Amino acid sequence: MGVVLSPQAVSAGGGGDEVLYGRPLPQGELGVACFVRHYDRAHLAAHPEQRVTDMVALAYRQEGPGTPESVFNMTLRFRNIPGDQQFPGVCQSVAGSPRLACGVECDGGSFAVSGRGETSILVDISGGISSCDGEMPAGAGFGRDDKIFRLDRTDIAACRDLMWDDEMRPRLLERAGGSR
Repeated sequence: MGVVLSPQAVSAGGGGDEVLYGRPLPQGELGVACFVRHYDRAHLAAHPEQRVTDMVALAYRQEGPGTPESVFNMTLRFRNIPGDQQFPGVCQSVAGSPRLACGVECDGGSFAVSGRGETSILVDISGGISSCDGEMPAGAGFGRDDKIFRLDRTDIAACRDLMWDDEMRPRLLERAGGSR
């Protein structure tokens, strides 16, 4: 992966498990979670500077020792742009902080994830992110209101299209109790 997080700033395990998976994961346990947000017309009308209309995120921590980070794959849909834009990344716990430090692969920027109650997360992209290849379709840029997004935990079926690793897909679906 092309994401580098400072070793001084991150720590293994810790609060990240609770934020993403709702509980601490024992060492070596596969964790998987799906989060989604679809903004309705009323919300978008009230926030004309928000370009993001839909956001889906899949988080998973591979089983086995020495895997403190979680894969965090996102797709975003923008106003008047067909299709989803992909943002593959990883997240790690930050020592002494309830937030996770995350980065988009291929130098696509950094973002943070924090918990919001028992069933939601906040994704903070205030610093801006870009897709892995650095190119997004014309008009797919972020607006002034595209800073912090609340996503709600949902069934793994909503994240099936974000399981980009063919080897992991069956294990993630089995762990989440979803169908193949």
